[in-house]
Amino acid sequence: MGPEQQLLFFAGLFGGIVFFVTVFLIFKRSIKDSGLATIVLGAIGIFFCLPFGFTGMAYSFGAVGIIATGVITFIIGLANTKQINRK
Repeated sequence: MGPEQQLLFFAGLFGGIVFFVTVFLIFKRSIKDSGLATIVLGAIGIFFCLPFGFTGMAYSFGAVGIIATGVITFIIGLANTKQINRK
């Protein structure tokens, strides 16, 4: 991975975190639903970057960062739900 792709990946991580917090706090959704919405946002980002060739491939690393944020928060939401259901 080149330096510009790493920078876009970390920008995507930051953007994913901002989107997750926005959905979680403003729209009052659960952690699991907010993580799933973040994954969907990243998938839409990759879908719209595909037609742009090499530049789109570089920009899709930002979307991969968003998806990584969504997957991590979705797994945390599943564990949280499982913990609540056990009690």
